[in-house]
Amino acid sequence: MPDTRVGDMVSPARRFRFSLPQSAVPREDLTVMRAPALTLAALSCLFAAVHPASSQYFGHNKVQVHSFAFSVLPTQHFDIYYYPAECDAALLAARMAERWYGRLSNALQHTLVVRPPIVLYASHAQFSETTVIPDLLPEGVGGFTDHDRGRVVLPFAGSLGETDHVLGHELVHAFQRDILRRAGRSTALLPLWFTEGMAEYLSVGRIDTNTRMWLRDAVHQQRLPTLAQLDNPKWFPYRYGQALWAYLSTRFGNDLAARALVSTAKGGAIGRLTAVTGVDAETLSRDWHASLRGDVDGSADTARNEPSGTAVIGDSERAGRMNVSPALSPDGSRLVFLSERDGYSIDVFLADATTGAVMRKLVSTAVDAHFDSLQFLESAGAWDPDGRRFALATLQRGSAVLAILDMPGGAVHHERAFAELDQIMSPTWSPDGRWIAFSALSGGTSDLYAFDLERDALRRLTRDAYADLQPAWSPDGRSIAFVTDRFTSSIDDLTFGEYRLALLDVDNNAIRPLPSLPRGKHIDPQWAGDSLLFVADSGGTSNVFRLDLPSGTLRQVTDVREGVSGITGLSPAISAAARAGRIAFTEYRAGKYQIRIAPIRDAGPAVTGSFERPRAAEDQAVVPDGQDARLFADAPAPEVPAFDSKPYDHRLSLRALGQPYVSAGGGMLGGGYFRAGMSFVFSDLLEDRQLQTAVQVGSSMKDFASQTAYINRQSRWNWGVIGGQLPITIGSSRFFVSDAAAPATLTRETQLFRQVHRQLTGLASYPFSAARRVEVTGGVHAISYDRQIATQVYAGDTGRLMGQTENDGAAGAAVMLVESAAALVYDTSLFGATGPVLGTRYRFEASPTFGDLSLITMTADYRRYLMPVRPFSLAFRVEHVGRYGADATDPRLLPLVWTLRDLVRGYDPHDVLTTSRLTVTNAELRVPLAGTFGRVSGSNALPIDVLAFTDAGAFDTQPVSGGAVQRRLLRSVGAGIRLNAGGFVFEFDAVRPLDRTPHAWTLAVNFRPGF
Repeated sequence: MPDTRVGDMVSPARRFRFSLPQSAVPREDLTVMRAPALTLAALSCLFAAVHPASSQYFGHNKVQVHSFAFSVLPTQHFDIYYYPAECDAALLAARMAERWYGRLSNALQHTLVVRPPIVLYASHAQFSETTVIPDLLPEGVGGFTDHDRGRVVLPFAGSLGETDHVLGHELVHAFQRDILRRAGRSTALLPLWFTEGMAEYLSVGRIDTNTRMWLRDAVHQQRLPTLAQLDNPKWFPYRYGQALWAYLSTRFGNDLAARALVSTAKGGAIGRLTAVTGVDAETLSRDWHASLRGDVDGSADTARNEPSGTAVIGDSERAGRMNVSPALSPDGSRLVFLSERDGYSIDVFLADATTGAVMRKLVSTAVDAHFDSLQFLESAGAWDPDGRRFALATLQRGSAVLAILDMPGGAVHHERAFAELDQIMSPTWSPDGRWIAFSALSGGTSDLYAFDLERDALRRLTRDAYADLQPAWSPDGRSIAFVTDRFTSSIDDLTFGEYRLALLDVDNNAIRPLPSLPRGKHIDPQWAGDSLLFVADSGGTSNVFRLDLPSGTLRQVTDVREGVSGITGLSPAISAAARAGRIAFTEYRAGKYQIRIAPIRDAGPAVTGSFERPRAAEDQAVVPDGQDARLFADAPAPEVPAFDSKPYDHRLSLRALGQPYVSAGGGMLGGGYFRAGMSFVFSDLLEDRQLQTAVQVGSSMKDFASQTAYINRQSRWNWGVIGGQLPITIGSSRFFVSDAAAPATLTRETQLFRQVHRQLTGLASYPFSAARRVEVTGGVHAISYDRQIATQVYAGDTGRLMGQTENDGAAGAAVMLVESAAALVYDTSLFGATGPVLGTRYRFEASPTFGDLSLITMTADYRRYLMPVRPFSLAFRVEHVGRYGADATDPRLLPLVWTLRDLVRGYDPHDVLTTSRLTVTNAELRVPLAGTFGRVSGSNALPIDVLAFTDAGAFDTQPVSGGAVQRRLLRSVGAGIRLNAGGFVFEFDAVRPLDRTPHAWTLAVNFRPGF
């Protein structure tokens, strides 16, 4: 949740904006009013989107490590955007996209009107750098389709089969968007279970093993949602939405999705379904639940009532709901795992493998900026053979980095970045501890590599477009077991089958298949002597199996009810300590992922594995009919005609129009006002370059305001130019009775003071990491002043207007300034519902100003957030802002402080309007009252924090005429609540000012997140 600092009312104009000369302010005011600040407020809203990341006061950074030289490959229905490193993979993706077009146009009975752009990235690490949207993309986002321009954006996954799935999913959204836009509607108005569930169902074509695991658990826990309850985010929309669409399509026909999208029925998503099925929502929910229960009751899984092994991690509510990627030490005594048990991020923990007691946190990503990603969805760490070191595949500053930790302390022993690779996963040690093998993505496909620690040399083991994942080095060091789809897939036809196990000979890189079960996936191999443990779902439930290599015999090791699984169907889930005869595995049960420890022993009869090379994916074992049947046949992907790629066109086009507005009013300050405005946004398709303009007109040419910004985000340096004109008007009015003899007259004198700011500023921002950046700005700033005096004379006895005059004139000498600034910004804060709860923030800034005025504004702002006992959070802030130099107290400077509500609560800001330096300290205790830092317990509950605070501030003022600096100390204590209502944060406090007489309690209101 980036904090853009808008309205953080230590004046947002503390560096560049100026106020009226004090000499121009009338001295005999009976009534002083400011004219409506419409110009400033309206343009602030219009210009809010103009500023790049460098304009944020705080906020995390999107680090663009790479400068992508995109080209465009036009196919029959799409424009494929790719860069040279992924050229070969992009050609395959283009064929897959055309196959999906044929499938979806038939399934949804629709032909796309426009050509959707498909933007490809070679890995998720590079995908996270995309400029198509400004949002920071977490690991769980595998792709997106934006509502604005229909751009489909995704990275290549570890296998082309998974890339094909994600591409199909996102193209469903492209069809949904096109269908709804023709009817004047938007997918944004439909719930996620409707749109995402449909996309998952159409792209998978059945209920897969992972979704079935969720449904089985929901049935056993008697926690099935109704259609109305699916809007609640606690029901994962992908899994439950997919299951609902599978049921409805099986019952009412595969054309149901097409009919639901074009339906004009009222009542939202549920109204569409009831209209096209002819069944009310309550009956649909009841029938769906009965179908799910029937599926579970009719399967052999109902016999599994006792869990396998002993739960050591995740069996209590305080242990979190996501404990994954177990890694047993070689002697089986210690366990490293990944967990969100602290509630804010996926971290690395070390625990006793027998008791489950957590010994220490090894790596924290919540507030530690060292690691950008632990790749928890697709990778686990690995112990060295001696149990003294632990290897992690990480991302740091956009690069694939192998990190080696000393154990058990967790200190980083060695780090090695691989510039030639996009992403590395699943490290495994050679038995002599010299080599580490891993799977890596490069150019959009995965292969196996081995890294020589002694010689610092990288060796490539495979080189093809097949998936090569999850390597495991054999105890004798001569071979590596790994997961691949090379035996069930065809690159020529782009048909993809299940994952199988294979052995790679380390000496000559020869690969041979290993015996397999009749059907289903075979993943996550782990050595146990001359046997391999692995996860398979041949019977519909993921369990651990053992393959005895000498005999080729397969036996089942676990017999769990829901499934042995990580977060995704391909996530690592098991780890073996062969010397101790123990296995650790992740089981999904009761809505959470637990880690269990079990002895390595067989739980089922022997099954003779097959060495036969399976045929293409479509010729494998028959898939059951009904909800498990594939919706689309695995037809070969069409060849893409030999279109010539063309360079990416950087031309700007109109992307959006801001909402026009018109406003008018009147009052005491001279006959009223009129304002109207509009904004325009132009950009290229990848949003590397943006041109944004806002224009406002008023009742005269003096009220004309405009601002234009050009922002370039093509490289790591984000830079731009902003220029424009902004008028600011302040007014006052006074009345007085003439001293002349009767008849008396009443005179009204109105003065309007106007500043016109004209600026041209260059700015740039360079992120060192997601947490730290440097900002620089520089430009010229001209300010002119004028005054308009209107005098009206009325008869004292009748009120009749007797005469009026109007005079214009200058209100002070114009000012020409050269302004600059440099800032170092750091932010690892983690937000709850109403403000930060963990991490550190600081900003150190120097802003020199030269020209007609000479001064420097210094800012030092440090904030720290701690959680000594969950869920109690402590927040601290120390901030100094000061103007220094010959003109630091010039009366033309705008106030440094606009309001005290964010600094010292309970005081009137007029007491410190002329301060030139301030130092404030704040401390808050924050406790969630409803929900837990944004994860609300009920669908209608508001996230509310209760807070207690103490504020103190020293405000220095130096008289214009010179003399000693006067300091005023303001302190207060109080308590209150802060609530988040639909993204808007409101704060209500009871405050006791300690430096104001009387010390009475008062009510304070604020409208922003906590500091």
